[in-house]
Amino acid sequence: MSYFFIEGVPLAAGRIVELCPGDVKHAYRVLRRRKGDWLDIGDGEGTVYSGVVIAAGPGLIQVRLEQPVVLDDPPLFITLLQSLAKNEKMDLVVRQAVELGVSRIIPVITERSVPRWDGDKGRRRVIRWRTIARAASAQCRRSRIPEVKPPVDFLQALATLPAPRAGLTLVPWEGEKKLGLGELLRQPFPFPGGFLSLFIGPEGGFDESEINALSVTGARSVHLGPRILRTETASAVTLALVQAAWGDLGGGDRP
Repeated sequence: MSYFFIEGVPLAAGRIVELCPGDVKHAYRVLRRRKGDWLDIGDGEGTVYSGVVIAAGPGLIQVRLEQPVVLDDPPLFITLLQSLAKNEKMDLVVRQAVELGVSRIIPVITERSVPRWDGDKGRRRVIRWRTIARAASAQCRRSRIPEVKPPVDFLQALATLPAPRAGLTLVPWEGEKKLGLGELLRQPFPFPGGFLSLFIGPEGGFDESEINALSVTGARSVHLGPRILRTETASAVTLALVQAAWGDLGGGDRP
């Protein structure tokens, strides 16, 4: 069933809601939804209802909400701290991260980050990433739209990491020679709250001073095998492996 978000409107049975203009075009012209068809509507914050289309046209689609729908939230609350990547790579990172179940994305300006957006350009990029996150959430039927924060510098990013006894921070790093991610993932997730932060380095890699600072916070560096991955590949691979071992990517019941 087609799935759309209507943010900022309380959802309840019997309420009549309207799709936003951008979604109307997709629903009417691409999906060809018409009066009498059913749609699922979410508020982006965890509430989802199934409803019937009561009016449909090229400029307006109205839906009468009928019954709540339960969508499973990811068992892990994953924060992706992604070092800024150049060109359109951040778009790809955001889309893939949302599809793979992250709850929050924080772009980080590290020592070797190439792009350093600020001012109007930076604000436009954040709006774009949030739009991508919204579309990806609808595509993969997320009940909540992951939060995309404005870029922060490295020290600000450190302040967002969970305390060592409250959650786990993983840092894929090519300089780590002992602990592989696969070895760590064979162990149970160590924290009952499910809070996990993944800190992905830039295209030039982390500066050693940054690794030292992360280590002081309790973060654990891991390697991803013998090959050096691009930053956008590293984030997707790490998320997929973590979700397969500790999350819901593989399907079935999780402990």
